[in-house]
Amino acid sequence: MLVAALVMGLASVPMAQTTPQVVAYKITGTANLSAPGTEQFWSNIAWDNISLTANIPQAPTSGITHYVLVKAAWNGTDLMILMRWYAPSPAYGAWSAAAGALYPPASGPGLFRLIELTPGTTYYMNTSYSNYYAVVNGVPKSGRLILNYSGITLPTPNGTQIEVLSNGTIILYHSLRPMEDLLYNNGMFYGYYTNSTWYYPDRAAIMWYMGTVIPPTSDCMNIGGKFPGQTFDGFTLKDAGGSLQQQGGAANIWMWVSGATWANKTYDPAFATNLWQNESLTGLPYIDPGNQGFAVPLYTNNTDMYEVDTAGIWYAPVSSSGLNGSLFFVKTGATYSDGYWTVEYVRPLAVPQAYAQWMPNFTVGNTYYVAFAVWQGKLGETLFDKSITSGFLQFTLSTSPPSQTTTTTSTSTNTTTTTPPSTTTSTVSNVTLDVTVVGAVVAIIALVALYVVFRR
Repeated sequence: MLVAALVMGLASVPMAQTTPQVVAYKITGTANLSAPGTEQFWSNIAWDNISLTANIPQAPTSGITHYVLVKAAWNGTDLMILMRWYAPSPAYGAWSAAAGALYPPASGPGLFRLIELTPGTTYYMNTSYSNYYAVVNGVPKSGRLILNYSGITLPTPNGTQIEVLSNGTIILYHSLRPMEDLLYNNGMFYGYYTNSTWYYPDRAAIMWYMGTVIPPTSDCMNIGGKFPGQTFDGFTLKDAGGSLQQQGGAANIWMWVSGATWANKTYDPAFATNLWQNESLTGLPYIDPGNQGFAVPLYTNNTDMYEVDTAGIWYAPVSSSGLNGSLFFVKTGATYSDGYWTVEYVRPLAVPQAYAQWMPNFTVGNTYYVAFAVWQGKLGETLFDKSITSGFLQFTLSTSPPSQTTTTTSTSTNTTTTTPPSTTTSTVSNVTLDVTVVGAVVAIIALVALYVVFRR
């Protein structure tokens, strides 16, 4: 008992962190989205170091990004959010599957997803399904392909295509969202497969809570089908993919995608083809003004995930009319240098009345709840496989300017790939505090117990 007490007394015991807060400071100036983060006002604002966690804990491709650095400011008319995170392998040239579907000549990485099944998963052909077939390593086979993992069997849809690697690993091609839900719930989803020529775009998202339950407790979204109660290949899927788990919850999401919304004609295929200037391809009655970078405005509630526009390129549109300009309402600028992505978001504080049902207005004196997510597509993160905050953070607009004096400290993370740069850190940061309180208490109790025993 004494040894155990001493060990625990010397060990650092993680304690629950207090609710972190992100503050947007009042500044003078405007955003320069061609060089995000270089504006003078950002140098006076400290970074908030926000911890991220795996959205799918058992998947090795989930939770790759351990933290994201965040700053916030407002200038009286616009809100600006700056995000920065370490990404050793930026996903250049990968289409967003949704954007690629609009452009017939689209080719290359990102056009569809490949799922790597859990190691130990096997398959067999049930030939009693005479009207079914599957494609295995490029060869059509008659019958229904059945997956098996630890005694659990999962019949697959007609026409399922797989590749079996030399080590027995099974790769599922052209995965449908309902199939991802079935694989996940049967323990067969291991992660999205990548190699040197096949990967997915990088992404970053900011989620603004708009629900009725205050404070919200969960920023997670459901894995599911295209709509609640979808019947898929004999299975009924309870939830729609992307619907918010938080009961009574709803949220607006700003999603930046390196392969669709990054205004870079060299590395973003959607901008290289001027996709957002072509109404006949997008189905929108308007174009991106100035062909600028943007973040896709999404809206999620307990029912489904929607896109705040009239075309529904990524998800079903929230309305069939009255949203001209909404898809490009949140402007972004992005750069990649020294192993880090830097993405800046800019949006007017007030939204047009037609948008207000799906996007928040920002005013001084109100407390908002925000969450962040990051995807590293070359390392296998896409869709619901990502790095996310473990819950919502409080967000407020301050009428005070940022302090002219900041304290520089070293931000550490458990990644072994690089040493992060020095960062300025605010007085309220989202880090886990290591304390020895628990160990000390246990040590005292153990010593008292020993004293009583030997005294007798």
